[in-house]
Amino acid sequence: MNYVNVIGSTKKKRALAESAVTFCISELMPRMRTLEVELNLKNLKTEGVCGWCYEGDGNRDFYIDVEKTLDDEELVETVCHEMVHVWQGATRKMKDLTCGRKMYMGKVYDDTTAYSDEPWEIEAYAMQGELLEKFKEEYVI
Repeated sequence: MNYVNVIGSTKKKRALAESAVTFCISELMPRMRTLEVELNLKNLKTEGVCGWCYEGDGNRDFYIDVEKTLDDEELVETVCHEMVHVWQGATRKMKDLTCGRKMYMGKVYDDTTAYSDEPWEIEAYAMQGELLEKFKEEYVI
């Protein structure tokens, strides 16, 4: 059984974020039953990002941080984006290697690749909007 835990911010935002994570799992990985996702709604303004995702030490263990002051639609869109990264990692489409390197679809990328050229980011940006629209069809935000 998948495990989802959302911490930080308000009860309302935690519930919305948890719904978005659960929705993305059902859309992207409907047969997966061994995911562990912890999402932390926190202050990321000093980092200059809306969110990020990283793998934990365990198999299919992921951590997501999302800016806590985003409005509801931005929050869901950011969660959708980060859940694409969870899907990429859980399906081993993307693997974190050592020294800032990543393998995506069998090709190794290092930290000299521009953010806008990283194929996993291109894919996440391409998928986040569609996921957001599907989410909005089922949930009121």
